[in-house]
Amino acid sequence: MDAPGSAEFATPTLMRAARGAYAASIRAQLHAIGIDDLPRNGAFILAGIDTTGGPRQDLPAGLGVTKQAVSQLIDTLVSRRYLRRSPDPGDRRRIALELTDRGQQVVDAVQRGVEAVDLQLRERVPAEQIDAMRSALLALADIKGTSIASGAARRRPHRQFQHFSPIFPVRDLAAALAHYSALGFETLAYDGGSDYGFASREGAGLHLAADPGHDPAHAASAYLYVRDADALYQEWSRPGIGGRTRPAGPTAYKMREGSHIDPDENLIRFGSPAAG
Repeated sequence: MDAPGSAEFATPTLMRAARGAYAASIRAQLHAIGIDDLPRNGAFILAGIDTTGGPRQDLPAGLGVTKQAVSQLIDTLVSRRYLRRSPDPGDRRRIALELTDRGQQVVDAVQRGVEAVDLQLRERVPAEQIDAMRSALLALADIKGTSIASGAARRRPHRQFQHFSPIFPVRDLAAALAHYSALGFETLAYDGGSDYGFASREGAGLHLAADPGHDPAHAASAYLYVRDADALYQEWSRPGIGGRTRPAGPTAYKMREGSHIDPDENLIRFGSPAAG
């Protein structure tokens, strides 16, 4: 049976089916250069800075987020070493943003991902139809902006909760940061000090609070939902990791769960849905 023609599908259905083409190509390019901690919408921010020397003024509206959310995203990109932030020598009231080498690698990879899909599109669709598609998409974007401005449409409510980060007490911050780095987390000491730090990986985050008198009997705990608990056990039980990692096993509530206890006795239980 022949595939149904595109005319049989509503425009929103076609847009939903097609929207992942560029994203999948870009993800493949980022994976090829070892980038696995780029936050959501981070590529748009980096591309805007690469083009204009700073985030585009229309970026919050274009992404459907607040200016505060963009500011928080920039903080994350700085902490993960995609951006460098410094006082603007021409205006002390402003902050200059500059791509690091890592940030430039992301922009270049995104461009390769976009060009790969563009090439496939040109092989399948005449140029005039591609131009017509772009014109239609620009018109839809304008309709969205006009509808929101006039009150005819409503924005999606902003999420109240942004992140939830457990605080783990540790006896030595530098040692704790090194341990979580070995677990694959990006780590950072707050203000370069030795009292407080952060560990983040793929959207999950921990805060680490130094307490030289920490009693391991009063450690903290957290639960981490993962894609594959058995794979994480294999990763976290490699020689030299430190701490204690217990293998994943079945539970009565249809999860496979394992656990990791860090050198300060803080517990991370991790689990993924059981097969079947």
